[in-house]
Amino acid sequence: MNKNLFTILLIAFCFISGLSYGQQDDKRIKIEIWVKDGAKNIKAPVRSATFSFTKSVINPETNEVKNNYYFSLDFEKQDIVLLAAFMKNKNGIDGQIIMTDSYGKMPARKFDFTKGRIDSLSDQITADYNSAYMSLVCDTLIIDGVKID
Repeated sequence: MNKNLFTILLIAFCFISGLSYGQQDDKRIKIEIWVKDGAKNIKAPVRSATFSFTKSVINPETNEVKNNYYFSLDFEKQDIVLLAAFMKNKNGIDGQIIMTDSYGKMPARKFDFTKGRIDSLSDQITADYNSAYMSLVCDTLIIDGVKID
């Protein structure tokens, strides 16, 4: 009798713990882009963000160097308010990309940029999957308080 009761309790426990695990939000890391459009702050969720930095010699005679800062942003869907802000501000828009860990185990990351402009844009729409990609070129970049130069 005790063996049967133990088996039933074990099965019930596994079933209940499986249900509660399946209902948890699996997005531990939250990434957001914030931009300021005039007096309005715009925030949009980002699935992933990639940063790249290059130095290019633009005048070989004077060895003038131009810094190039790029962000590639992957969105679950196109944020029209964010897109409209970039389209309205052709000279660029200031903002930041912030990454936070909901568990508090990893330190927050912050990428501040100035004069961000859309370099390329892609929007994918299918019957069961949406995604949008945006590449930004920026004039300056500060990563966690360190100016990239």
